Amino acid sequence: MASLLRFHGRVVLVTGAGGGLGRSYALAFAERGASVVVNDLGGDMKGLSEGSLAAADKVVEEIRSKGGKAVANYDSVEAGEKIVRAALEAFGRIDIVVNNAGILRDNSFGRISDEDWDIIHRVHLRGSFQVTRAAWDHMKKQKFGRIIMTASASGIYGNYGQANYSAAKLGLLGLSNTLAIEGQKSNIHCNTIAPAAGSRMTQNIMPEDLMEALKPDYVAPLVLWLCHESCEENGSLFEVGGGWIGKLRWERALGAIVREKNQPMTPEAVRANWKQICDFDNATTPQRIQESIGGIIGVLNKIDSEGGVSTNPTSQASSTATSAFAGAISHKLPSFSSAYTELETIMYALGVGASIKEPKDRKFIYEGSTDFSCLPTFGVIIAQKPIVGGELSEIPGLSVNLEKVLHGEQYLELYKPLPRAGNLRCEAVIADVLDKGSGLVVLVDVYSYFEEELMCYNQFSIFVVGSGGIGGKRTSDKAKVAVPVPNRPPDAVLRDTTSLNQAALYRLSGDWNPLHIDPNFAAFAGFDKPILHGLCTFGFSARHVLKQFADNDVSRFKAIKVRFAKPVYPGQTLQTEMWKEGNRIHFQTKVQETGDIVISNAYVDLLPKSDTSVKTPSEGKELQSTLVFEEIGRRLKDIGHEVAKKVNAVFEWHITKGGHTAAKWTLCENTCVPAIDLKGGSGKVYQGPAKGSADATFTLSDEDFMEVVLGKLDPQKAFFSGRLKARGNIMLSQKLQTILKDYAKL
Repeated sequence: MASLLRFHGRVVLVTGAGGGLGRSYALAFAERGASVVVNDLGGDMKGLSEGSLAAADKVVEEIRSKGGKAVANYDSVEAGEKIVRAALEAFGRIDIVVNNAGILRDNSFGRISDEDWDIIHRVHLRGSFQVTRAAWDHMKKQKFGRIIMTASASGIYGNYGQANYSAAKLGLLGLSNTLAIEGQKSNIHCNTIAPAAGSRMTQNIMPEDLMEALKPDYVAPLVLWLCHESCEENGSLFEVGGGWIGKLRWERALGAIVREKNQPMTPEAVRANWKQICDFDNATTPQRIQESIGGIIGVLNKIDSEGGVSTNPTSQASSTATSAFAGAISHKLPSFSSAYTELETIMYALGVGASIKEPKDRKFIYEGSTDFSCLPTFGVIIAQKPIVGGELSEIPGLSVNLEKVLHGEQYLELYKPLPRAGNLRCEAVIADVLDKGSGLVVLVDVYSYFEEELMCYNQFSIFVVGSGGIGGKRTSDKAKVAVPVPNRPPDAVLRDTTSLNQAALYRLSGDWNPLHIDPNFAAFAGFDKPILHGLCTFGFSARHVLKQFADNDVSRFKAIKVRFAKPVYPGQTLQTEMWKEGNRIHFQTKVQETGDIVISNAYVDLLPKSDTSVKTPSEGKELQSTLVFEEIGRRLKDIGHEVAKKVNAVFEWHITKGGHTAAKWTLCENTCVPAIDLKGGSGKVYQGPAKGSADATFTLSDEDFMEVVLGKLDPQKAFFSGRLKARGNIMLSQKLQTILKDYAKL
């Protein structure tokens, strides 16, 4: 059996708690451990008779007789500060406010007096405002609050003789919805109920048997659940009564565009489209003002881009959408090049959490490492220009408001490891456009080439809020599909705490969106503070998988797919939960502090170890440097003994081509990767790594090696400019220079 919902340590304020619904709430909260402030003015249902203290006192006495904690308060809800002060003085805090107090002044609209209108609004709407405002700052400071507003079916649907009451009750719904938005970042939730129950206000209206069937005890359980700390419901409306509960939502017809660009809008056009305007087939259910306004903005953009549509019948919705997207699908965005050096790859690695504290991360952040590598997920940086550069707003036949764009999903596939530095040519195309109702999903495919060889492929799934609902297709066989994680405990879990500077560091990789750095911009977007880039979290997660299941071997990385679920704030801890199924690693990423899943339905595909050997050009035969090393080897046969005595060292060379290690040479006595061994004996040059350890190792491109040999590039300048990498006893390079200059005679 599920555990009971308890309220120990919580302080609850219930207005109008002397009878009916309020009394049931107060008793139920107290029974489950809460300290309760029972507020009641003691008047009749019209608020006319003199207040009686007995109503509140009786409820308090009932609670205390059962061992509960409660105090009475007799102030009007218009004096909200006094009521909240009573809670603070009695119990030291305020956690939950149930705005329940109310009166009736029913009359047909033509007979409502100013007094009857005003007092209903003062008690119901203004009273709830005053009490809630008095508690608001206390809730914000303690980062917890639960608020209930009491509306009515009269407010939702209207009711004869209750114009004043229904207006106030629907006003409470609007107040509640706004408080839910403003309070969410402080863990303050606000919900609205519309109860059907017997109370002091209905005792002279409902027959006795109906009063019993709709007793308040059948409403209280919903109120308690909505106020519990484990309940995440926020900004919702519920009808409740007689043991039944139902959630309500707004529904909006697909509607019709009834004007054309630069043309007047006429009532005749409205009449002609009235059936479509009122047709709820293919209706949407907007939940936020952004969705509502976004839809209208989308219409404005559609009119501007297409010249307007005078009719939009449902039967033609799909074909209209297909026609509208025809110019966008398969549209090629401008080609671009993406050049980078070791600086950019290191900056990216640091941006996604690689650290000097982790020895195995050194290969990603130190260019002098013999196995220096580019993180596989750097592939998204190579391809991101169309997304971060604003080019989505220029797609023909598609209106994209960049302020309404969200990154929904990401797929990346590598065909070989990315070079440590390079210049890739990128081709981008709109693969498809999907209509999800509340917005469009634009699939952007980006192919990145080194010369003519395809290196990597990205698919960006971009969600455009508010631009959907015109009847387009919802799925595509071109979309890379996200896959749910297995239903079992994870096989491995890794954690990394992001830095407060994480977003500031990651944005240096090219995503300059101020949402991630500017508090004012973040607040405008509805966030408490700047958020972390989704692709930064993506990079953290991929590092975790690569570390756990591939020992940081980038050659084993094949592909990754993720769905972005929630934002992350810099400073939070990312927890990647991983499941191994063959060569596919399923994963999801959570914020450890909140438990929120921020990346879902994700996976990384790895290559088997046997498939990861990187082929180098046929033993370096097409490299210019090969000729040089072979010539040095021939010269050493004549002068090797003399040179070995002077140098007495083993040198290893890593020659790169297109960013990849294409050959290794050793100057020595053994045979391995290109190296030069001048340690004893007569000296020798052979292809392959040094047998044993090299005294000094040098890494540079085939082209730069030739520049050094021919005297066109000074080795010292090459070293400080980053074109020549060296490790080990670097001072020995002076002796090596002597070999190349005085003995090789190349």
